[in-house]
Amino acid sequence: MLTSKTSNRTRSGIANDRERPVYTANDRRMTGDDRPSMAILCSGADLATIMKKRDLLAVLTCLELSVPLLAQTFSDWTPPVNLGATINTSSSEQFAFVAKNGLTLYFASDRPGGFGGLDIYVSHRASINDTWGPAQNLGSKINTDAMEHCPFVTPDGNKLIFGSDRPGTLGLNDLHIAFRQNTQDDFAWDNVRNLTELNSAGEEYGFSGFENPDTGILIVFFNSSRPGGPGGFDIYTSQLGADGKFAAPQLVTELSSKDSDRFPMVRSDGLELFLTSPRTGTLGGEDLWIATRGSVADPWSAPVNIGPAVNTSNSETRGFLYAGGTRLIFHSNRPGGSGAADLYETTRTRTTVVPVVGSVTGFGGATFKTFAQISNPSAATINGALLFHPAGQSSTANDPRISYTLAPFETRTFADLMAGFGVTGVGSLEIVPTSGPAPSSVVRIEDGGVVIIPQLRGDDVLTSGSRAVLTTPSDLTRFRLNVGVKTFSSGVTMTVTLYEAVGMVVRTATRTFAPNSLSQMSASDFVGGTIGPNQSIVISVAAGSAVVYGSTVSNTGQGSTFQIAARAGHE
Repeated sequence: MLTSKTSNRTRSGIANDRERPVYTANDRRMTGDDRPSMAILCSGADLATIMKKRDLLAVLTCLELSVPLLAQTFSDWTPPVNLGATINTSSSEQFAFVAKNGLTLYFASDRPGGFGGLDIYVSHRASINDTWGPAQNLGSKINTDAMEHCPFVTPDGNKLIFGSDRPGTLGLNDLHIAFRQNTQDDFAWDNVRNLTELNSAGEEYGFSGFENPDTGILIVFFNSSRPGGPGGFDIYTSQLGADGKFAAPQLVTELSSKDSDRFPMVRSDGLELFLTSPRTGTLGGEDLWIATRGSVADPWSAPVNIGPAVNTSNSETRGFLYAGGTRLIFHSNRPGGSGAADLYETTRTRTTVVPVVGSVTGFGGATFKTFAQISNPSAATINGALLFHPAGQSSTANDPRISYTLAPFETRTFADLMAGFGVTGVGSLEIVPTSGPAPSSVVRIEDGGVVIIPQLRGDDVLTSGSRAVLTTPSDLTRFRLNVGVKTFSSGVTMTVTLYEAVGMVVRTATRTFAPNSLSQMSASDFVGGTIGPNQSIVISVAAGSAVVYGSTVSNTGQGSTFQIAARAGHE
């Protein structure tokens, strides 16, 4: 239970034993990783057959990394590192927030010298790679003899939202807001008020938010124990109105479960969210879970456990993303810390995935080979590795790799990339930078001709509730259609409906594709039966996310055209 040191009032929901968040020294126990595993659904033999038939479905060109791409993702998370003695003490440090420049850290602690059970502290550093400086209490305008915790500074830098059980709350813990004019002064917060429009007779805390890139409106998330949700704590959302008040909160059903789901920490672009939950599948106590979506208008994917690289048999809580989603700070009561709960950080690197590369012998003895160029777009030397993940297998540390070091503006060319790896066959290419930005890249598959594929965009991702359309060739004696499905961390379940040109339904099939996979097949296999000319294949996504694409191929081997399933809105 949550207990105030000064009033000895019992509070529920935030902490009650070593398997829940720690609020005082006596109260022991506070999106898919997106990186594809590169396990390809179709076998290497199947994909090789497609390539032998000259169906160059997977030719890629000009993946310029200066443009946001669907193919850009993240590496695995590194082993978490304790923030060290300048932040963590023999007491409890928890509920971290880091400013968007990565130089200011807010967190809550019950260390000696504060005003009450939990106080909010701030620390600074000179650069993002420096250690954090000594922490300072925010002072009496924010902290009281009650509990103040879960700080979040809005993107404009002018508002501090935090949780507190101070007198005057509507429930056991309420959200409060403070303001400042000077965004560079972390001790200028004043004019604290209760966010009555978001609070209830239950508990509200765990606030985070982002600015909608299209409207500039602040969209927020928090957890609440109010009636009406499926669990003890559920996830709610709201947005800030022009009058400075938040709209009535709405339950986020896809993030809420029968268990207690808390601390919805959203990435700054609104496309990835971490929450804390003891739901089925946890490794122990409470775990960090990740959900993603293709756009801010889409529903969230089903949360996926971040996995044993970060989670343990103890509890990991309130994972806050910063530095463009490459750094995650959280607190844990795992062994080896300084106190009852310590702050930890793990990192990941932005990588680029080229879904298909390969080297196989095609029809008539023609050889399909992969040409690649990587270029350093910066004025400093960059380093990293190219990794080849064979089709039909999960990626491992032993997958073939080529290390690269590129001087400023240097370009390196691989006339036959697979020969550089020392292997043949089909698989995926991952570009993993270790220092500096990722190189720009051009990758294509050649057999004497090249199919140009349009560059993937963020709105090419089909998510739950969205529909898209592919069109069959007008002359099936001269052309055939093949379909590819590329999934992400949550996999995808879709309904595929084939329509005659006049709009009559021919057949409907339900298809499910595993997470982080690439599957390629004939259009007939995709729809579950024979196709006709000028028909529409309508894809309706029920759960998960994917890109669906097709290649119309000449039966005489005289060329191909490529189409990404055109998005037709939401159902």
